[in-house]
Amino acid sequence: MGLHKYIYLVGERLRNPLIRKKLSELMKSDFASYEQLEAEQLGKLKQLLSHAKKHSPYYREKLKDLDIETFTLDKMHTIPLLSKTDLYAFGDKIYNNPYGEKLIKSETSGSTGDALIFYRTREWDAVHRAAQYRGYSWYDIHPWDKNIYFWGFNPNWKQKIKIRFLDFLLNRYRIFTFSDKKVIEKAAKLLQKCRYIEGYSSAVFELSRQLHLQDYHYDHIKLVKGTSEKIYPSYHDMTKAVFGKVMTSEYGAAETGIIAFECPHGHMHTVMENVIIEEIENKIVVTNLYSYSFPIIRYELGDYIKLSDVECPCGRQHTVIEEVTGRIGKKIVGYHSEYPTLTLYYIFKNIALVHKVELAYFATQYEKGKLVIEILLPKEKEEILKNYVLEEGEKYFQGDIDIKVKFIYELERKKKKIKDFESYLQ
Repeated sequence: MGLHKYIYLVGERLRNPLIRKKLSELMKSDFASYEQLEAEQLGKLKQLLSHAKKHSPYYREKLKDLDIETFTLDKMHTIPLLSKTDLYAFGDKIYNNPYGEKLIKSETSGSTGDALIFYRTREWDAVHRAAQYRGYSWYDIHPWDKNIYFWGFNPNWKQKIKIRFLDFLLNRYRIFTFSDKKVIEKAAKLLQKCRYIEGYSSAVFELSRQLHLQDYHYDHIKLVKGTSEKIYPSYHDMTKAVFGKVMTSEYGAAETGIIAFECPHGHMHTVMENVIIEEIENKIVVTNLYSYSFPIIRYELGDYIKLSDVECPCGRQHTVIEEVTGRIGKKIVGYHSEYPTLTLYYIFKNIALVHKVELAYFATQYEKGKLVIEILLPKEKEEILKNYVLEEGEKYFQGDIDIKVKFIYELERKKKKIKDFESYLQ
């Protein structure tokens, strides 16, 4: 057994000994039939509903008229939706902990407001990790393999030392920022020994861009994984140029766990053993089947998605998320009307279909009727691409919004992950 594997497995057992067991269970159901997966979902859902109804003050009221014994998956719509506002406002009543066991602290990124702190059972934590590791196995990698990790920001020096030591034990090199050229130089050398890279999608793209400028190539990398942010088609072009691979998507959230993992054939398979996914008016609704300490039942995560019944060549029967089309946020406000943020997705999708140009975009609104769209792209295409955006924008907004197009050549990461749209209107 290699040293890093030994260190990792010892640390994993000390932190949460259930992870290996849950990973084994997921591997056994990796190629289960759709009917088997749905039956497993229903059994777990009934247990979760019974537990929540008995121990959670919030769900004791919400589920009081629900007949759990005769419940079926096609009756999901009879359970009230849980919004982000509910999660924050009624968190204390949603909680339940009759276990007497030590819970594991977790928190959201806070990208849509204040971070939410909550506590998971060891089993909940274990299935989250196991879902991630099963996805790794599809690419023949292990969590103890040497890797580069894009996550977090520069903390104070004491925390930095602690994090660096933890990263050393986990055989990974963490990148916080690209402001120092030495970071890129070190990453370029370390990549010669790495088997995979992962982290914020925009950060993985930015590293790829920096390496591409210096003509680096790493064909031995097994997995280039992006998470927490939208993966634009243009990101794939850059990772293919440097690593010979498109960026693989891991989709999820702290409060929901891993929702889907993309297989080598390019399909995002939902982790049906852990979550139930619904698509309601293009919006994703998630039920985490292991969220006993803090029930996440029919939760409106805040993303637009598109589910698919495509038959994947990999042979897995899990429901596929064809696309995460955008983040649900504040509406775009025109002089006379309001528009969903999904409008931006369609504008840029049309540009891709008609003009064969894939663009990464970030829109911001500071004033009513005015929208600033930043585009990440090579400088020589500025004027023609600006016209594409203005022409498509006119089709949807019809003069109700003045669009200003700006071009950026680097991604600026500050305190929050990058989103499609940010509104500063009061």
